[in-house]
Amino acid sequence: MLRFFQFFRNLFKLSPLLSVTYDSGGRKKPTIILVHGIAATSKTWDLLIKELGTKKYRIIAVDILGFGQSPKPTGCEYTVDDHTASLYRTIRKMKVRKPFKLVGHSMGAIVVAHYGYLFSDEVSQLYLLSPPIYLPKSDIQNKFLQTRTDLYLNAYKFLSENKKFTIDNSQIIRKLLRITDGVDVNEENWDSFRLSLINTIVNQDVFRDIINIKIPIEVVFGNMDEFIIQEIVKKLEEFKHVRITKLSNVDHVVGIKYAKEVVKIINNLSIES
Repeated sequence: MLRFFQFFRNLFKLSPLLSVTYDSGGRKKPTIILVHGIAATSKTWDLLIKELGTKKYRIIAVDILGFGQSPKPTGCEYTVDDHTASLYRTIRKMKVRKPFKLVGHSMGAIVVAHYGYLFSDEVSQLYLLSPPIYLPKSDIQNKFLQTRTDLYLNAYKFLSENKKFTIDNSQIIRKLLRITDGVDVNEENWDSFRLSLINTIVNQDVFRDIINIKIPIEVVFGNMDEFIIQEIVKKLEEFKHVRITKLSNVDHVVGIKYAKEVVKIINNLSIES
């Protein structure tokens, strides 16, 4: 009950509407809403939209709060509630047909999982792609996993506390890997990045959100993903409403192979196991 109260408290602050960067139209069609991750934009979805097509679905892509063309409000704490409240208001504004499918990548997976937890009657299915799920140390019995979790969380805290280092290195990585989306931290989105990293990723409760959701959830990740702890993600297999798909030769980025496999999953076709 407290979590619902906290969410609606944020909502009543009139959370900013997100920038809807793509809407294929067709209000009578089943709708799929795409939510990208931290330090990225809706360009994350270019390949997936192309593979999915628009004949069967209405496809909507947004820029999340603080990134891309969406507002970057000062004074915002960029918690999962803040991100979810803006997504909620945007969906309401667009009068999206219910129930709809929600697809989230990386931190976007945390946001859509929270949305599904709060509003399971609105969502027919959740697709969590490369979700950065980390458990509290007290919930991890394996000391090796505890150590790995600490390494990730400490690295995130270091990035959030060292602005110049983080911005400079994000641009170097983009140039080296020729990334068209993601890993873009700059002066404009620094506060959005810093606060989202700590308040949505480090201080997360996504595992509990997922296990308490009553709708089907597809979790997809690559065997080469450098941002997730696969052993923790695979713990979700214990729950009947969650299905895990691990893709070979795929990393964190939604490349062509990743996009093709996700489209198969959405269309309920045979998938790689």
